[in-house]
Amino acid sequence: MLLKKKSPHGGDVYSRPVRLDFSANINPAGTPEPVLCAVRNAAADCAAYPDPYCAALRAGIAEAEDVPADFILCGSGAAELIYSFAYALPQKKPSLVVSPTFSEYAQATAAAGGRVEFYRLRREDGFRLTEDFPKTDFSRYEAVFLCSPNNPTGLTVDAPLLEETARRTAEAGARLFCDLTFLDLTEEPGKYPIPALLGAYRNLLVLRAFTKSYAMAGLRLGYALSSDADFLETMSEKTPCWNVSSVAQRAGLAALGCRAWLADSVKRIAAERQRMAEAFSSLGLTVLPGEANFLLAYAEKDVPTLLAKHGIAVRDCSNFDGLKKGWFRAAVRTEAENDELIETLREVLL
Repeated sequence: MLLKKKSPHGGDVYSRPVRLDFSANINPAGTPEPVLCAVRNAAADCAAYPDPYCAALRAGIAEAEDVPADFILCGSGAAELIYSFAYALPQKKPSLVVSPTFSEYAQATAAAGGRVEFYRLRREDGFRLTEDFPKTDFSRYEAVFLCSPNNPTGLTVDAPLLEETARRTAEAGARLFCDLTFLDLTEEPGKYPIPALLGAYRNLLVLRAFTKSYAMAGLRLGYALSSDADFLETMSEKTPCWNVSSVAQRAGLAALGCRAWLADSVKRIAAERQRMAEAFSSLGLTVLPGEANFLLAYAEKDVPTLLAKHGIAVRDCSNFDGLKKGWFRAAVRTEAENDELIETLREVLL
C-alpha cells in the first residue's frame, strides 16, 4: 500500500468523487461470468493457504501460451513481477527504459538500488520505436525495458524490430524485459511468435497479465515467460511464498477458458477506439493512432482538471518521462460512456 504518497497511476476512484473512470485501461466488457463464478467458489476455501507453486494455473498458461510450464512465473499482478525482475538483476550497470512508458520500470529499478537511463521516443516520429533503436550500445546496460503496445501511447513495436532488439541485447549480454500486458486487447494478439522468441533468446522475459484483458485488476494476477529457468528462480526468491492467492489462481484458470469472449470484446473496443479518435480529432485534439483499449491525446487546455469538475477521470500524462502538460490518456469504455466523454469534451473545449 502507499503511505504519504499520491498514486502515480490511473484508477484512483477512492480519494475523490469519480462518476466515470477513463483513467484505468480495463476491458469495458467487465469481468466475464466464469471468472466471477470461480471467485465465488474459491472464497469458500479461503481458510487454506494457496498453492505456492501455482501448479494448475501454470499448466493452464503453458497450454495457452504453447510453452513449457518451466518457462512461467506467476505473480501478484504484473507490477510485482516488474519489481522481482529488477531485484533479480545484479544492478552493476544502469537499465535502459524506452519512454514515455509505465513508470514502474524506473521505480522498481530504483527500489532495487539500480540506475535508469531513458531512450526517449520522439514526437516527430509519432512516439514510435524506429529502426535506430537496435543500433544502441546495449552492452552498457543491465536490462532494457520495452512495452508493446506501449503505455501510454498505445502503439506496438513492429515484430521484426522486436526480434532484432532481442538479438542485439542478447549479443550484448543485456536482458530484454518486454511488457505485452495490453497485447491481447489489440486486433493482433498473435503479432509476435512468443514461443519461438523465448526459445531463441534466453535473455528475453515477456510480461503478461489478466488484469486488463479480463477486468481482474482487483484480483492482481500476472505472469512472466522466460526460457532462462535460473533467472526465473532468482526472481521467485525475491517474492513471498504465497504471493498469488487461491482466488486469483482459480480466477486465472477460468479466464483462460474465455478466449472467445475476449476476442469478441476486442472487436467492440476497436470500433469504439476508432470512433473516439475521430471525435477527438474533430475537437482539435492531437490523437495518437492507438492499437489497444486507450488513446493518448494532447490539448492546449488542462483537460483532466476540466473533466474532473464533471466527475470524469482521465489519466493526466504530464508525469510520464518525455511528455509535458496537456497530454492525457483516455480508456475506451462502453458506447454510452464514450458518448458522454465526447460530449463533455466538446463542452469544455469549444
